[in-house]
Amino acid sequence: MLRGFRLLARSVGPALPLGLALGLVLACAACAPRVQLPRFEDAASNHAAFQQRFVAPPVTASGVAVRASLLYSTRERSNRTDVQIFGDYALPLRLDVRAGFGTMLALMREDASGLLAFYPEKSKAYAHTDPVIGAQLLGMPFPFSLRDLALVLSGHFGTLVPAGVVPAAIRALPDGGFAYSYSSGPVRLLAVDAYGRPQRMEGQLSRYFKTQAEREGEVVSGPREWSLVFSDFPEDDGDPEGPAQVLTLGLPKGESAELFAVIAALPSDISVLFIEHDMNLVFRFASHIIVLVAGRILMEAGPEVIRTDQRVRDVYLGKAHHG
Repeated sequence: MLRGFRLLARSVGPALPLGLALGLVLACAACAPRVQLPRFEDAASNHAAFQQRFVAPPVTASGVAVRASLLYSTRERSNRTDVQIFGDYALPLRLDVRAGFGTMLALMREDASGLLAFYPEKSKAYAHTDPVIGAQLLGMPFPFSLRDLALVLSGHFGTLVPAGVVPAAIRALPDGGFAYSYSSGPVRLLAVDAYGRPQRMEGQLSRYFKTQAEREGEVVSGPREWSLVFSDFPEDDGDPEGPAQVLTLGLPKGESAELFAVIAALPSDISVLFIEHDMNLVFRFASHIIVLVAGRILMEAGPEVIRTDQRVRDVYLGKAHHG
């Protein structure tokens, strides 16, 4: 099962407030948006609509602050860490990685000179003039720079699909919209829905990127490509237009990198309702849980009560789950 990024982030102004409003949502991405958007039935107007909304507008905020939970999954195992991305779009940007129990694993800084990474446990630092190559040599599952990732989180695609780039080929999609192929650049394929919104991007991984399987000595054949799927646009729920709230990154051999917005970063007086079937994630962030079965409330209690309730274990957790 392909897994990937799940993020909800908002751009922040010069002050870069720490209390960033984040939340997890569950929506039907295939449905037409509840906010009436114009449809673009021909490729020229469709591509122009994408450029007008996601490329041409200037970046009004100075930077970004996102805290998240990173789940890296292979066919055999999963590892979860806490991640914080913050800084200026114009650089520098920071990426801090902590273990689930709070131990700092890595501190990374991207600036005009490249990437600098420090691993406290090893007391070692690494540097590379190319931030993308440097991150991939260190095993980070990102096919582009921290700056590109920060901009995409805010709905700006100009660094990945620059204005004025002409597609080499175009094909219509069955459900409306078009797929545009490019002969060069970081994005080789861009699928846009009938409303001019990005659905999917694909690109080639550099020769420096190694999957976990490759780092363990396995030979991986087939295309070395990444894919990024966009869904859950705010207008799908009747809210004002904004960037996609769910991003799914796919990597070779079924590996993935999954980022969940950390609701715990919100001030304690703000309540957030989210729907989630990953019980480990629920136990990690929820202070109060309502369990639904077949549309009816099974029980309502705190995480520890839910975790040990036999009815919940039978339905959601299985008899072998021990947290």
